[in-house]
Amino acid sequence: MLCPRCHRPLPEDTEEPYICCAGAPTRWRCLQCGKRSEGFALPYGRCPQCAGELELYEDEATEALDAAALAAVRTAFEIELGGRAFYQRAAVECDDAALRALFGRLAIMEGEHMEALARRYHVEVPDPSPAWRMEVAAVFVGAERAPRNPEELLQLAIAHEQRALGFFNARSAQLAEGSAEQRLYLELAAEEFEHAAMLAAEAARWREGRAGVVGAEAPAAATAAAPAVDPARAINAAAVLLGAADAGRIAIACGHQQLSYGELRERVARAAAVWQARGLRPGDRVAIKLPDGVDWVVAFFGAIWAGGVAVGVNPQIPAPEWHYILDEAGFNVIVAESADDTPPPWNARVIGVDEGRRAVAAAAPVPPVLLDEEAPAVWVHSSGTSGRPKAVVHAQRFAREVERVSRERIGITADDRLFATSRMFFSYPQTNSLFAGLKIGATVILDPAWPTAASAVATAEQMRASVFFSVPSLYRVLLHEGLAPRLVAAGVRRCVSAGEALPAGLRSAWKEATGIDIVDGYGASEVLVLVLTACAGDDGLMASPGVRIEPLDPEAVAAGLPTRLRVRVSTQALGYLDRPAQQAESFRDGDFCPADLFVRTAGGGWRFAGREDSLVKIKGRWVNLVEVEDRLGTGAPGVREAAAVCVPDVDGVDQVVLFYAASDPEQAAVENTLRERAAALPGYQRPSRMHRVDLLPRTPTGKLLRRRLAELLRSAGEGNA
Repeated sequence: MLCPRCHRPLPEDTEEPYICCAGAPTRWRCLQCGKRSEGFALPYGRCPQCAGELELYEDEATEALDAAALAAVRTAFEIELGGRAFYQRAAVECDDAALRALFGRLAIMEGEHMEALARRYHVEVPDPSPAWRMEVAAVFVGAERAPRNPEELLQLAIAHEQRALGFFNARSAQLAEGSAEQRLYLELAAEEFEHAAMLAAEAARWREGRAGVVGAEAPAAATAAAPAVDPARAINAAAVLLGAADAGRIAIACGHQQLSYGELRERVARAAAVWQARGLRPGDRVAIKLPDGVDWVVAFFGAIWAGGVAVGVNPQIPAPEWHYILDEAGFNVIVAESADDTPPPWNARVIGVDEGRRAVAAAAPVPPVLLDEEAPAVWVHSSGTSGRPKAVVHAQRFAREVERVSRERIGITADDRLFATSRMFFSYPQTNSLFAGLKIGATVILDPAWPTAASAVATAEQMRASVFFSVPSLYRVLLHEGLAPRLVAAGVRRCVSAGEALPAGLRSAWKEATGIDIVDGYGASEVLVLVLTACAGDDGLMASPGVRIEPLDPEAVAAGLPTRLRVRVSTQALGYLDRPAQQAESFRDGDFCPADLFVRTAGGGWRFAGREDSLVKIKGRWVNLVEVEDRLGTGAPGVREAAAVCVPDVDGVDQVVLFYAASDPEQAAVENTLRERAAALPGYQRPSRMHRVDLLPRTPTGKLLRRRLAELLRSAGEGNA
């Protein structure tokens, strides 16, 4: 029997519903006592307060609280902050890898509960001083510091939850029956009861050698200490990537800086010594929160060389997202320009970039740490178009064939100079430019600044790039601004596109302007390499070398309908950290199954058909919004880009609405062009309305945020989407 929401196996001795769902954003209430909670519930669908039956609900209930109830909320925040501080410290200081993961998850749960309370009662989560947080943590656990002894840590954690439980129960007994304040304290007591029960169960599992992560079955390699290594399976990914080229060849070029392969290997080995001196153990995580450049590359590969797990982080990441990643990952070392935006206790783990340079220069190089090929090497944070960032965990084995697609399909050689416009903390440039380029022995060009179209061309010219990696949105801008021919003049011989669908019209227009046929690629953080590629003469996207592609729904293919795909490749991820529901959905029987849809072409290739939100039914007919965008916007005079969405009108009838960004100031002329093109479409595909916007909303990786556009219509009162 499986949980109906997260699909985790249930104990064989129960037939009752399972509602906890690994911390999923579930809201429920008790049918007996009225207790409500968000994100947490006692297993098997029973209220932790009265054992009554639970039901899920979708509406966000809110209450107006009096002064006493608001005081209760503030007290709850203090206790939750104390608990989170303790769990954060425990996650950093505990020597046991499985328990570090457990305490990290509990820290996240405390934070999520505070967020739920803040949303429900329209109050702000307090942001106390670091000293106050540590003081509260110490008071609630009765200790001045979190000890490393696993058994003692578990007992202190259970004691913290039990003390909080006793406090909330005692306060609720003193309050008027049914009052808002009492209900709040009862709810808080139920949460603490559940946490204590979770910890007690986990403590028993840990003593039996079966410790896991509360609420999830994370990939074992992502949290476990390095086992004894079978020589036949021993590998260090950094050593593999950096070990093939001659020492004198140029590996990294960044502005006026450049490193040969020999210099890079030595500097990476020195960085590994610094991380080890800071206490880094096999499997520990190192966050590299720096702009692209030599420092980034040295820190990243130094972490892997030392046996750690390298995690590239956007140096401009918003604080809430950064704090969430910190709580989830439990970084042991953070390399950043400063510790200003890193809260305690993680700020104590920050190595400033200047400090790091001095330490690396003074260190003696160490040999690479050999690990099992399934041990983690790299995390890539990916959130797609919605949701919190999720850590995609990759094993050391990715390095064995990471260059194959680049060498055999794209045609990259050791004489090439590779430049990617996306930042290196994204998997697309990280894999196809950096990893593959170094494995082949080519030169990788880096630019610390996030490039514009003009600056990207200038960098390609200055650094003599021969292979150019970018995304369709930037290729479109390069065309519209007349910059594309300069890339050819600079020496670019190959252009590669990925990150989102490449419209056929854009591809042909680029070929006409430059004489270069763009290599269209499809990949994902979960597989690293471009598993589907389209070169000149291909009928659609073809399976790349070393990649097995099969339809998830063969019957849909036979009917000419879109289907998801099953992908298998040697660079495939171990899975997600602490995302059991997404793990079950995306990884099936050893295959990766992305959420994107594809249609089989007559020539045996695949054509991207969008995601589930881009394939809609209008008047009983299937409409591919990606195709509508391509036919209307690509090559249209004065139109930079276009996006189609499906929304219901006031009568609830679905319709297509087109958003476009224009370079032509004459709106009427642009819309006339678009309407002329729309007239050639079947009636059910024609947009009922067109809206001009300055920019289309996109993720940092360039993916269109279609839902955001629909929200614009809702906020304007147009449609009922």
